[in-house]
Amino acid sequence: MNSMNLLKKELTFGNNLSMTMWILCSLVMQIIPNYPVYIGPFYITLCIMMTFALNQTSHDLLYTVLLPVRKIDTVKARYLYCMIMEIIVICIAIIWGIIRICVQFPENASGINLNVAYLGLQLIIFAVFNFVFLGNVYRDPLKPGAKYAVGAVLYFVLYAVAELPVWMYKGRLSDLKEIGLDFNVALAEIQSAPWYSLPRIGAWLFPADAASLVRQLPLLAVGVLVFVLSWPLTFRRGARQFAKYDM
Repeated sequence: MNSMNLLKKELTFGNNLSMTMWILCSLVMQIIPNYPVYIGPFYITLCIMMTFALNQTSHDLLYTVLLPVRKIDTVKARYLYCMIMEIIVICIAIIWGIIRICVQFPENASGINLNVAYLGLQLIIFAVFNFVFLGNVYRDPLKPGAKYAVGAVLYFVLYAVAELPVWMYKGRLSDLKEIGLDFNVALAEIQSAPWYSLPRIGAWLFPADAASLVRQLPLLAVGVLVFVLSWPLTFRRGARQFAKYDM
């Protein structure tokens, strides 16, 4: 039995009901106007943790290692399962983002819009969460809670870091409008600040018009690269830990 057969087992007998529920929650969170778009994908991280927790209850891990499989294939199948869930959420965000742009959905008052920059940043956040949680959970896969707590806290720290330039941009824009500047003049003043200015970075990250989406493509490329490269590192780390784990 190879990793693909084990992945089929994960998809067939795994945490399917919860996975569906959390994916729906993620979708609903992105439909709500003026709601932080990073919160929806957080539910998928919770689903990943619940997969380990529920499999512990059903003794799935013990059952799997009793099969004629290598430990490394067990880790690979579980990680592929987690990757699929995260990619599904990103694909949902892409579809819903296109819909929001087409119907001229109101701008997000709580933070970044559902745009190209968001997708890149969300992939980076997923990559870091995966390395911290999945990269350490196989030290003792029967006790995922503590490792998840660290990963969850880090997720929200990264969420705040990613949103900070947008919050600073909106605050600066509001201040300039209060002194009588119209939007275009205020935006031009923000964009004339040094490249490292947080409001200027936020002015690049926030918009969802066609020209801005094109300018945000480099960040998406970085996000995809970080996400893709993080998985081999996370896998090797998890596989080494599980190889040493005594069932």
